[in-house]
Amino acid sequence: RPPAPPPPGAPTARILFLTDLHWDRGYRAGSAAACPDPLCCRGPAVPGAGGAGLWGSYGKCDLPLRTIAGLLEQLPAAAPLHAVYWTGDTPAHDVWRQSRGDQLGALRTLTELLRRRLAPLPVFPAVGNHEATPVNAFPPPYVRGNQSAAWLYDAMAQAWGGWLPPAALRTLRAGGFYTAQVWPGLRVVALNMNFCSQANFWLLINATDPAGQLHWLGGVLAAAERDGEKVHIIGHIPPGHCLRSWSWNYYRIVNRWD
Repeated sequence: RPPAPPPPGAPTARILFLTDLHWDRGYRAGSAAACPDPLCCRGPAVPGAGGAGLWGSYGKCDLPLRTIAGLLEQLPAAAPLHAVYWTGDTPAHDVWRQSRGDQLGALRTLTELLRRRLAPLPVFPAVGNHEATPVNAFPPPYVRGNQSAAWLYDAMAQAWGGWLPPAALRTLRAGGFYTAQVWPGLRVVALNMNFCSQANFWLLINATDPAGQLHWLGGVLAAAERDGEKVHIIGHIPPGHCLRSWSWNYYRIVNRWD
């Protein structure tokens, strides 16, 4: 039977949802906000009123760090918060020039900023498609050596170690996904949705369940049902935007426990 809704007056909680912060370390206020390049608001100042704003600009621009810091500084005072879901895409869109060092620098900078501004809130991150370089390239866990994603997952486990329990860090290192208890009765599952992405060329090898993540998800949901837990599933890419074979299996699993 479907779960009954909570009665009137039942306790409530606020969960902050952050995604696609896309910090551009090259953002320059006053630079061209409209340009022929894939990413604007960079470079020298331009005359007139068409320059990038101090806090950001609409169009093909990402965010300066001051905007993200200002947002995080204001949030705790705006409303009582109890947890944070952060679903990735930390680096900017200058994908043609990014290195592994650039990606890890963005990961560590934003992680530390969230930790400073939102402590002591628990934060539950998920992996976005822009975390990797080349962008969207997430090899399955059976790919080893320099072509593997271990450089990224190991850094995430190290950066997020204060937020996640040891069991979650183990699956994060293995495949970029995990589960953790938010509080008694509520569990979060953070999926690595790059294993369903149409833009991940590694899925030409196996698009059905390349990391065994869906099989693992079924086990997590079965255990949550047994333990009387509710589950939030978070991830960067909506399941409806995934490869059909993956989405079909995902919805079969979710509908079983919906």
